[in-house]
Amino acid sequence: MNMKISMIALDLDGTCLDSKGEMTDRTRKILEKYGKAGTEIVFTTGRPIAGILKELRSIPGTNYAIALNGGLVYQLADNSIIYRKSIDKREVMLVRDIVLRHDALTDVASGGLGIGDKKTYDRAENYIKNDDFRKYYLSSRGSKQDLWENIEELESVEKINMFFSDMDDRRKTLEELKILKTSKVCSGMPNNIEINHGEVNKGNALKWLCEKLDIDISELIAFGDGGNDIDMIKTAGCGVAMANACEELKEISDIITKSNDEDGVAYILEKYSPA
Repeated sequence: MNMKISMIALDLDGTCLDSKGEMTDRTRKILEKYGKAGTEIVFTTGRPIAGILKELRSIPGTNYAIALNGGLVYQLADNSIIYRKSIDKREVMLVRDIVLRHDALTDVASGGLGIGDKKTYDRAENYIKNDDFRKYYLSSRGSKQDLWENIEELESVEKINMFFSDMDDRRKTLEELKILKTSKVCSGMPNNIEINHGEVNKGNALKWLCEKLDIDISELIAFGDGGNDIDMIKTAGCGVAMANACEELKEISDIITKSNDEDGVAYILEKYSPA
């Protein structure tokens, strides 16, 4: 395959990490090969920055990371925020009113820090069944008593996250969230809801970063599996959906690769050569 690759954008969960939340040796080795050749390796995730594991940051070429679905862009050398988009405070309060009417495990990201609500945080196993992901979730977010009652105290909110045990309750919540005017509602997993500023998506953050680094968007290859990856896959010169991706993502992708448990990222990158 002929394509100059100057940047590789990678979603984490369900994409470059397997179902255990780990990166395989095969995937790591091919990313190291590209990174050592000068390719920018950019992890693009709905997670807060603490969720980008230290072992991933050590891969050559990982100079920047996109967190919170594109709400924040970090320069990893000093963990500084170089791009930020926060949710309108009035809309945060609207979401608060909706959250308090439903049963969901909730957290917010403020200044890149994940903060969970103590009321549901202690019952996380009811909402997140995957043991490995739940362990990551609990380790990457602090907890706060009465988060929603005290939400106004936070200086900014870049993302709101909800996990549901009852899918009918999730559907009802989505209906109520249609009241939001300037925020974007999407999902990274079948049982969650994610809310960001309306202009926030992984695609816009990647456009901004490519312009900053003087990289042509045609030289960007992106990999994803969820609804929050759609804009990124559309934006990239080559958008790759995992075999385990949602159908909407597969429909707009340029390539469908193998699943995250079959080294789907490595399978494609091995067919190309570093720029």
